[in-house]
Amino acid sequence: LWPGGANWSSKPDASMASPEEPAVAVDEVQDSAETVIATVVAIVAGLIVIVIALGFRRKREAERVVAREKAAAAKRKAPPPGAVARADLSAVEKLARTAGADPDAFLAGLATTEVLGRLASPLSPAAAAAVRKALAGKAELPPEGDGAAAVAAALVHTHLRRGELPARLWPKRDADEAEAAVEAVAEAAVKLTRHGFEAACKGGSPEAARCLLQLLACLRLQRPAWDHEPSRRASEEALADAGLPLPRLAASASAASWMGGAGGAVSAGSVAMLKVRLSRAHAKEAAAAAKRGATSFAGKWSTANGRAPVRVCESYTCLVSRRGGPAGAEAMVGFLEADVLDPAAPTAEAELKIVAPLEAGEDELRV
Repeated sequence: LWPGGANWSSKPDASMASPEEPAVAVDEVQDSAETVIATVVAIVAGLIVIVIALGFRRKREAERVVAREKAAAAKRKAPPPGAVARADLSAVEKLARTAGADPDAFLAGLATTEVLGRLASPLSPAAAAAVRKALAGKAELPPEGDGAAAVAAALVHTHLRRGELPARLWPKRDADEAEAAVEAVAEAAVKLTRHGFEAACKGGSPEAARCLLQLLACLRLQRPAWDHEPSRRASEEALADAGLPLPRLAASASAASWMGGAGGAVSAGSVAMLKVRLSRAHAKEAAAAAKRGATSFAGKWSTANGRAPVRVCESYTCLVSRRGGPAGAEAMVGFLEADVLDPAAPTAEAELKIVAPLEAGEDELRV
C-alpha cells in the first residue's frame, strides 16, 4: 500500500511501461554495430598488414635472387687468379717505352700492377718482412709503405736471387704459402715482361727491346742479371746439367719482295719478306743428347704448319733494328723466333714481314 492509500501491484501493466526501455534497446543495437565495424576494421587491417608483410617478403626474396644471380655472373666473369687485366697490359706497354732500358725501374713498375699485387696479397706481414730483410743491399725495393707493390717487388727479387738467399727464408708457418706466392708472382712477371718486350719491338727503342729480352731470360732462368759473368756461367751450367750442348751458331739473312716482283727485287716503301737462317754447328751433339733423353728446359711447343704440337728443342729470338735517316737514329723493326723442332737439323729458319725503308740505311740482326 503506497502512501496516500493508492493500491500498487507488482504485476506490470502495459500502460505503465518505462520510457527508458526503448533507449536501452537502441544503445544495445549501436554497441553491436560498433563491435561488428571494429571487427571488420581489425580484419581488414590485419589483411592489409599481411599483404604488406608478404610484399616485403617477396621483395626481399627477389633481391636475394638478384644478388645470387649477380654473384654467380661475377664469379663466371672473374678472371683466374693469374689472369692479366687489359689495364695492366696497357700500363706495361707504357712502362716498356719509358723504363724498358732500365731493368730495376721496369721491375719496380711491374710490381705496381694489379695482378702482381693480388697474387702477393696472401703473404703474411712477417713473411714479407723476412724476405725484405734477406734482400737488404742486394736489390732495389720500394719502401714498405707501398703495401702490395712492396711485397710483389720483394717476391720478384726472391725469384731472381734465389741462389743468394738463405735456404730457410720464411717463418715455418708461412713457408708453403710464401713459396706458392713467389711462383705465382714470377709466372705473372714473365707474362708481363714478355708483353713489354713485344711492345718495345713495335717501333720502340732497340736498347729497351734488348734489355727486356735479357730480363725475360733472367726471370725464366732465375738469374739476377744477364750481363754478369756469374749469370753466364750459371746459364752454361744449366745447359750442362740438362745434358745439352752449348749452342754454336752462324746467322745469315736475305730479303725478297713479298708480292714476288721481278727477280724478287725490293723497292723502297714496299712490303718485303725477311728470311733469317741460323746454322747449328752443334746439331750432332744436340741429336746425341736427345738420344740420351736430354730435353730443353724451355717447355715450349710449336704447331707450325698446322701439325700436331711438337716440343721445341731450341728457340732463338732474333731482333731486327734499323739505323738511318738524317740523324742516323736506330729504331726497332721487329723480332722473329727461329724454333728448332728436330735436334739433328743443321739449320733453323724464320721469316718476318717488313716494310722496306724509303731511304738507304742499315739493318741489324741480333740473335
